[in-house]
Amino acid sequence: MKTLLGALIAGLMAAGAANAANITLTTIDDGRTGQNAVGQLPTVTNDTTIGVSQSGSLLYNGIFEFDLSSIASGSTINSVTFGWTNTRFVSNTGGNPAKVDLFAFAGDGSVTDSDHTGGTLVVDSSTPAGGSGGDTDSFLFSDLSMLSSALTNGFLTVRFETNSFASISVATLENAIYDAATLTVDYTAPTTTSPIPLPAGMPLLLAGLGALGVAKRRKR
Repeated sequence: MKTLLGALIAGLMAAGAANAANITLTTIDDGRTGQNAVGQLPTVTNDTTIGVSQSGSLLYNGIFEFDLSSIASGSTINSVTFGWTNTRFVSNTGGNPAKVDLFAFAGDGSVTDSDHTGGTLVVDSSTPAGGSGGDTDSFLFSDLSMLSSALTNGFLTVRFETNSFASISVATLENAIYDAATLTVDYTAPTTTSPIPLPAGMPLLLAGLGALGVAKRRKR
């Protein structure tokens, strides 16, 4: 009987344990910010492709907003991966790999001029030149420090930059052929402290077990 009771108690305790989960979010707003030798260029949010590129003083960054409201407040973020689909081949001078720099910070759900700078560097890598439209790529965040404030704020902004005359074309929400950028988040939801409802028959079962215990002691 002790074994049975122990199993019941362990089952009830397990029901209140923290839950690991994995979710893939599609960007809710995306666009391109730019800058040249004179200053910042108008932000564009209605193209089917975001051309992330750098050519001399001309720089175009991709901006992607993600809604984090489906992740419980207080969750522990274990890993974050940003992914996208190319609409054409990746190019760079001499066929060299194209630089991939991703910055992340708490967002507001909308692409604006202010997203052009700032944030925490979360990916410092590169992707091979070549390929074709429809190819996908993804990179794991190396820094998750900004996720706490982003969860509180409800939104995360990811800025995609490159350099050295590279060009990477990313499919947007307006693209009817390729999928828009995604954010895959592996997290652990906080342990619930709310009372766990017992199954309808549990009180009867416990009462029966108690009666068996009394009967067993009387036989002794």
